[in-house]
Amino acid sequence: METAVRPEPSGQGIHHQSRRDLVIVIMLVAVLAGLFTLYGPLNQGPERWVLKTWLDERIPLVEPFVVPYLSIFVVAAVTLPAFLLKSARIARSALLAAVLTLIVAYLFYAFAQTHVPRPSVTGDDVFSAMLRFVYGGDNAYNCFPSLHTAFSVLMGIHWMWFRLRIGRYVAAWCGLIVLSTIFVHQHYVADVAGGVVVAVSACLAARRLTGGPVPLRRNGEHAGP
Repeated sequence: METAVRPEPSGQGIHHQSRRDLVIVIMLVAVLAGLFTLYGPLNQGPERWVLKTWLDERIPLVEPFVVPYLSIFVVAAVTLPAFLLKSARIARSALLAAVLTLIVAYLFYAFAQTHVPRPSVTGDDVFSAMLRFVYGGDNAYNCFPSLHTAFSVLMGIHWMWFRLRIGRYVAAWCGLIVLSTIFVHQHYVADVAGGVVVAVSACLAARRLTGGPVPLRRNGEHAGP
């Protein structure tokens, strides 16, 4: 039977938490910020694995997909403040899942680095200009697992746990972001698959470690003890 998740009362934001819980959130934010500083040094190569498949060879470059690709930064900028203000428990789970995701991804980047060569983008339209901006700001390494995919899945899952009704729409958009990573030729299919596996595993681990949301049936009754 399909289950939903009870939204926490609005008073359960970070401003209503104990000092201990507040310290935990601050530490998770600090660790996450510190981990992000390691992305650049790892994004240098040299490549050790080539994960291109026959399917990747048949996927065209679709420049307009750069819009959902870049929109992940907008989704992230809205997601964390919303969770912090409305559900500290969801915020802790999302932050811990992000930390676990980066740790796993960095192990691959350090010891099994991959590379995705970018095509030449010569158009003079706005989408081509945006895609050249993306290529210019991110070296073509750190590909498996795809962090764009992993963080999109992570946010989609936590929005579903946070508010099922709006979460469905956010998760659908996050799915479009995942697809965009392939159509702008930032990642191969294997990178996306790896990102999904890492993100789902991290979310489940974080939910267990943080005492995640209580599953409910559609009618609002408790699904279990």
